[in-house]
Amino acid sequence: MTFDEEITAVEELVQVARDAATEHLERATKDLRLSSKELAHYETFLSATILNATSTLARCRETASAVSAEASASIAQGLLAGVRESIRLMYVAMTVVEELAGSGGHRNPHQGEVAHATGSGKHRSCSFCGKSEVASRLVAGPAANICASCTRLACGVLGITLSGIETE
Repeated sequence: MTFDEEITAVEELVQVARDAATEHLERATKDLRLSSKELAHYETFLSATILNATSTLARCRETASAVSAEASASIAQGLLAGVRESIRLMYVAMTVVEELAGSGGHRNPHQGEVAHATGSGKHRSCSFCGKSEVASRLVAGPAANICASCTRLACGVLGITLSGIETE
């Protein structure tokens, strides 16, 4: 992968993260038991993370054009690693907020387990962003589910390329 392709891949990762953050903030506003102050802090955190990642990527592009290829690649590799880590931590924060707010997906209040589509009349949803299986394809596990968008985000954070794989 060329240096420019790597920057582009991280830019795509940031866009997926921006979309996930927007969706999760909307979900947090509607469904999670957060006070207005907590919600405001959470929104500030998500916005700052995305803004920081976007501006760091802009600096990577500037560095690539202003400095020799070898020097810029070395500098930008560190910056790109920082962007990936910031996005990963934002994703962890989204999961923690979900769990601390007591939602964690469609839960049966009497049993404390994730409701499955079979037999309960409820649809599965992504355990990370809350998208329903109607809105996105899900990989369903025994205690958690993940949608295509969150899979792409996780793969991007881990540096896994999904070339040739249809995810939506």
